[in-house]
Amino acid sequence: MTKAKSFSKQAKAKPKKEQKLDTADDYLSAGVDFEEAAGKWRAGDAAKSIRFFQRALDVYGAGLEKFPRSIDLAYNKARVQLEVATHPILVVQLRQPLKQVLEEALRSHQYALQLDPDNADTLFNTSQVLTAIAELMASDEGDDAASSEAEAIKVLREALELQSKCLSVQERKYQEFLEQERIANEQEENTGGDTTAATDPGNSPESGDAEEDGEWFNVIEPVTRDTLIDTVLAQLGTLTTLCSIMSSSPGAAPEHTFPWVEELSTSLFEKVQTISRDQSDRLQEIALARANLVSALLEAGYKSGKIDVETYKRERDAAFSTAELQLERSVDGLIANARSLLAFNSALTDVNNGDAESQSTLRWNVLTASIANLKSASAILGISHDDLATTHLLRGDASLYLCAMAFPPTLHQTAVNTAAQNAKNAEVYYRNASKLSQDQEEKDIASLKSAVAQYLQTYSQGQAHGDLGNLLNASPRGQGWAISQLEDMVAENLVPQGLLS
Repeated sequence: MTKAKSFSKQAKAKPKKEQKLDTADDYLSAGVDFEEAAGKWRAGDAAKSIRFFQRALDVYGAGLEKFPRSIDLAYNKARVQLEVATHPILVVQLRQPLKQVLEEALRSHQYALQLDPDNADTLFNTSQVLTAIAELMASDEGDDAASSEAEAIKVLREALELQSKCLSVQERKYQEFLEQERIANEQEENTGGDTTAATDPGNSPESGDAEEDGEWFNVIEPVTRDTLIDTVLAQLGTLTTLCSIMSSSPGAAPEHTFPWVEELSTSLFEKVQTISRDQSDRLQEIALARANLVSALLEAGYKSGKIDVETYKRERDAAFSTAELQLERSVDGLIANARSLLAFNSALTDVNNGDAESQSTLRWNVLTASIANLKSASAILGISHDDLATTHLLRGDASLYLCAMAFPPTLHQTAVNTAAQNAKNAEVYYRNASKLSQDQEEKDIASLKSAVAQYLQTYSQGQAHGDLGNLLNASPRGQGWAISQLEDMVAENLVPQGLLS
């Protein structure tokens, strides 16, 4: 999922001897106090943190019952619900199904938009809720998966519409800010530097309704080019998610979707290029978002037969070769490039559009390039613990793909000659990933894959066939879970098709 950006209103209150809940501001103050407490406990005690967040929600809800037209109460309630539903530390503490929590958050955001339809913060956050709902829909692997993916695409288009409206509002406010700044500069020149409240954005009505007694006021920060860039990056992320769904289920989207995505992508690339002039500190981030979208769009286009393999390779390579990306020094960039290469390999496997020998050679080169990128990422000083675990997990996948190429229908000769070694490499990488990962499910998956890779070392030499019972029974999550994982590995062409026969 795209990382949720929090547009939060900053609130301040003067010290109070006792908590009184008589006005809307009283409810806001009490809710913010609970939010601050939740924030303090989030890293150390997630369960306690979510209890404080729930108290904040209870207060905001009670306040809305008395003051149903309070924009700030509605906004804060919706924002907290979004945070609880999308923050990785908090999600695991939820007592309700995630779908239900997200739907409640969506209703709260829709209510807040009814009160203030042009609130850029609420527009943005509503799009984030919709994106999270769409991703949840797309992950549904049940009998109605195709229908869920089609519905997810519709939801993502709605999210994009809200992001577009958000950007329009922000662009207007940015121009207003520039005009205020111009007037202030002119007045300063004319008065010799004596500018007063008339041109101070902090004293304008839009900066919040400051109470004379100082009990409560909202601080709204001016829209800057960084704000605009953040919103465009969110749009690129939403489009990337949409393209990923189109890749996994080419028939889920209407026929006109692909050219529409191409057109919108081009427009956003041009816009962010204009906005980011003289913003050198954002160029790498922008280049990475662009490369990720280009990669996902190319994959969707190739799988749907709209582009050929030469175009896919040429444009994918170009997207990850831009100077702004600084690929050789970027952990995020190297990992993203490796993921893109792995997706390219999978697309080549799923769609047989060329000469078998040349296509298998291309797959081999793509996979070895992926491993090289991951090796470079792991060697960068200061790489995070989680990113290091990811490099080992993905190197394990790439090595297993290489091993699987030794078996029908590919039978790539270099893969045949090195099958046992590639399986051995995968075993080591997965074992390292299992040790490094801080996510228990990821640990268990890596551990199972390591055991499968160990089995493949003898299987590739014709010394083991069929009976995986001991391996499956050894899984701490049970045989059913292990079988499901193994079936996924076969479906993804990580292991030979004949392994389960």
